[in-house]
Amino acid sequence: MNNDIEKRFIKAYIDKNYQERLLYELGSSKKRVNALSRFSHSVDRILKESVNQQIVTDVTNLREPNQSVYIISWDEKDGTSMPFSEAARYIETTYTSTILIGEDFSLIKEETEKGAPRIFYIK
Repeated sequence: MNNDIEKRFIKAYIDKNYQERLLYELGSSKKRVNALSRFSHSVDRILKESVNQQIVTDVTNLREPNQSVYIISWDEKDGTSMPFSEAARYIETTYTSTILIGEDFSLIKEETEKGAPRIFYIK
């Protein structure tokens, strides 16, 4: 896990009321799943109001060339980095909440039980 990237993400995009708790949960291997659960169904509630957010349906249309993104997820990709083009395919195929963190943007995919999940593109 890269605590610096995760901390930068939380400070930039997450409402102050949730920051300390999320930092604690992401920093603990036992509590990490709790942090991810917070992104499963209520992303818009925990984002800062000032964050520029857009809900996208096709992340392959986003143009973030030559960027590597850091991944927070439920599976073996958690804590890894990969090129945005690969990560875009990954986030569209996974069924659980996932966060991609780039230099100046992030994507947050909510988990869904029915219908298409919301994917938040935030800057």
